[in-house]
Amino acid sequence: LLTDEDRALLLRVSTLLEEVIETFDILKDEETMRAIREAEEDLKARRIRSYDEFIEELKKSGEI
Repeated sequence: LLTDEDRALLLRVSTLLEEVIETFDILKDEETMRAIREAEEDLKARRIRSYDEFIEELKKSGEI
């Protein structure tokens, strides 16, 4: 029989494995990886805006 500590450890391991699988899914998705690389380039080039600026743009455009 499993102890409470064993169950807690199994839950943590299960959660970690799910995260690893999700990471692999992202890594094999070419479109997602391209978007991540583009976002990193935008960040390096300082083509960014704050969250508040982004929300304000959405409001002005009528999207929210």
